[in-house]
Amino acid sequence: MDIKKIVKVTSAVGGIIFIVIQSIQPNRENPLFDPTMTMQADLKMPANIGQLLERGCKDCHSDQTTWPFYSYIAPVSWLVSHDVMEGRKNFNMSEWGKYKPGKKIQKLTGIYEALSDRSMPLPKYIPLHPAANFSDAERDTLARWAQSQAEKMLGGE
Repeated sequence: MDIKKIVKVTSAVGGIIFIVIQSIQPNRENPLFDPTMTMQADLKMPANIGQLLERGCKDCHSDQTTWPFYSYIAPVSWLVSHDVMEGRKNFNMSEWGKYKPGKKIQKLTGIYEALSDRSMPLPKYIPLHPAANFSDAERDTLARWAQSQAEKMLGGE
């Protein structure tokens, strides 16, 4: 078999596989939620903090995900859906009001740590979502806010 024929057959098989896998679509559901139970409502946060959380955290850590076009194209759709489901499972701003005080403190501490060590937003998320690429000042502002909220809760205020 010559190289041209191998390329044609490989391309045809690859194209068929690509088309077939489009039928395997992941869950992209945004569950209904109670707006009074969100982190923003519960903590009555300053507008700048709410805007930072919206820009860098909402898509993976709330029930208000904006699903971009590529989240509908397999196999990327599988990765995006998995990341969102894992993000929601770990910390969900839409479910904040249901968390017990100890869990809220843990999550606020986690926000502080993830911003400080730059593990969040996920580095792979930033190229397609440049607004989530916090400046050092924004990262510091959000981290200090999370730390102060945790300390306030620990102090029972």
